[in-house]
Amino acid sequence: MHKETLLQRFTTMSIYNCAVQPRRSKILWMKITNLIQLSISEISLIAATLQKRGPCHTLIFGLGNDSLFWHLLNQDGHTVFLENNLIWYEKVISKHPQVQAHVVQYNTYRSQWQTLLANPATLNLALPVEVTAKRWDVILVDAPNGWRDNQPGRMKSIYMASKLIRPGGDVFVHDCNRKVEQVYASTFLGDIHLTASIGRLRHFHMSDEAPSALTRI
Repeated sequence: MHKETLLQRFTTMSIYNCAVQPRRSKILWMKITNLIQLSISEISLIAATLQKRGPCHTLIFGLGNDSLFWHLLNQDGHTVFLENNLIWYEKVISKHPQVQAHVVQYNTYRSQWQTLLANPATLNLALPVEVTAKRWDVILVDAPNGWRDNQPGRMKSIYMASKLIRPGGDVFVHDCNRKVEQVYASTFLGDIHLTASIGRLRHFHMSDEAPSALTRI
């Protein structure tokens, strides 16, 4: 057996073990072995929410080394990932074919964030009917890249999360240490719904009433 195959089995097993019982020690081991960027506390907060909701509809912007974990944690529910990097999409899906994901295109640059913010109609993102046909219980925004002006930025992801989340649902936005994520999350998810701020992660629990300012897709 090749060394790469043994390593892959080893790292994947840590994900399976953590999904069965996502204790802090197992999350730490999964994070180390799979090079997951989310912190232990950030993973724990999202995992606790998913477990509390029980099998549910979960939408995640971005494929990552943690994707299999979220899929397994919501195994009896429906988890869908959206990824804009085709090379990364193919790499993750070839490794974990059981994960359901779609490739999407943003056609934006982070440098446009103020212009786009002033014209929300430009923030609509073309998504598969499977995604737009339902309202999601939990949404995690962790993509696309947005640490430089020449990258797509997460403007459309955050805006679409505000439209796709069901009343009473939970939205998590990562990298809120950055201004664009902060401003867009505050504008479209509302500071009134902010229930937790851990590290770079913000947790918004939406009200039970559908927001009147947002129209159905």
